[in-house]
Amino acid sequence: MQSSTESQIKDFNKHYKINAEMATKFNFVQSSDKIKTSSIAGRPKKMWIEITKRFFSNPIVVISLLIFTFILLASLIVPSSLATKYKPNSPINNYSFIESLPPIYKPIVTRAVSNTDPYYKFYFNIVNSIDGIKDASQKAQLQKAFEFFLTSAKTYSVDGQIFLTYNAYALYEASVFNELLSKATNNWTTFENVDISAIRAQVVPLTTLLGTSSTGYDIWVTTWYAAWRGIEIAIITTLIQAIFGVTLGAILGFYAGKLFDTIMMRIINIFNSPPTIIWILILVGIFGTNQVSLILALSLAGWPLFVGLTRMYVITVKNEEYISAARAIGASTPRQIFVHALPAIVGKIANSFVKNVPGVILWVASLAFLGFFRDGKDTNLGQILIESASEAGQNVWIILLPTLILLFLTLSLNFMAIGIHDALDPRVIKGRKK
Repeated sequence: MQSSTESQIKDFNKHYKINAEMATKFNFVQSSDKIKTSSIAGRPKKMWIEITKRFFSNPIVVISLLIFTFILLASLIVPSSLATKYKPNSPINNYSFIESLPPIYKPIVTRAVSNTDPYYKFYFNIVNSIDGIKDASQKAQLQKAFEFFLTSAKTYSVDGQIFLTYNAYALYEASVFNELLSKATNNWTTFENVDISAIRAQVVPLTTLLGTSSTGYDIWVTTWYAAWRGIEIAIITTLIQAIFGVTLGAILGFYAGKLFDTIMMRIINIFNSPPTIIWILILVGIFGTNQVSLILALSLAGWPLFVGLTRMYVITVKNEEYISAARAIGASTPRQIFVHALPAIVGKIANSFVKNVPGVILWVASLAFLGFFRDGKDTNLGQILIESASEAGQNVWIILLPTLILLFLTLSLNFMAIGIHDALDPRVIKGRKK
């Protein structure tokens, strides 16, 4: 009975038509003499682990990732009902004096007023109402109850102009207290059996971290909500652009110079001729400005970017040795494109993908600036920046916070894009090994 080695030799010689004379020129290595590859080269490395290590080896990239993660989590958590009692883009409540509140850490406000100004009228109505109480005990109780507001409020005149200085949050609480007190005492006429301290305890103080806008929405909550709306739209839009653009661009790169490539490139040239914002305006005008329509319009306007980049990158690698080897052993064109060529340029594609996200966010902001995508029931960072520019003198946070979010979001994503490119690009990896 033949041994397994002899059987393998016989099958090998028969398959490759090796005659007896040639068979004597070489011999199979015996099993006892074989050396495993792992004993020579060591344990094979897992690619995704190596990529992750390279990505996190850059401290700037890690810091950028932390910043982006913070922005993303804050945009999800801050506007949620678990973290705040205020709804984004809506007045914090239905009481008076909730508009244009300053940051809670700087509550004192000085404003020029007139005899008809509601702030001035409220202050003097409270003072006059307390002075008009004849019962000394009730008067003392009211003075004590309104002391938190009256001690912070004062008026003075400069060159005939009246100014009122007050604690904005104390003014709000005083107005709510006054409303509750008026209901309980029939407009301050009947104080019998009225527990003033109990009514005062019903007033819930405000907790608006950075104040409110002129329409009464909480700046901190609404801005973070607007940030999430921008990130959400940008990621979905970029994903659609990348899926379509990378697929088409890879095919065009392999067929560069052919009729199909020529026709598609002329179409892309038409799209790239006018500024992108022109196409966005046309498409938004056709489809509308709701979220689905906006994503569709932005996707249609931005697809040529990924097509052109992917086509260029594929052209640079399609004649590399590993592609030629795949072609030589009979690999189909789709396999050459999507299995061999695209993995070689995935770093550059990922770089472009991440960089495109802040670009889409700025597109949405530009649309808001031009009057599009401005829904009273919704908001975005661009809409906040445009509508609040005139209020920055009263409360700088109303324009500073969305600006900082856009700035750090853009910087973090760009540095992350560089880190992803360096971790995935084979040429960068090879250069580092040297």
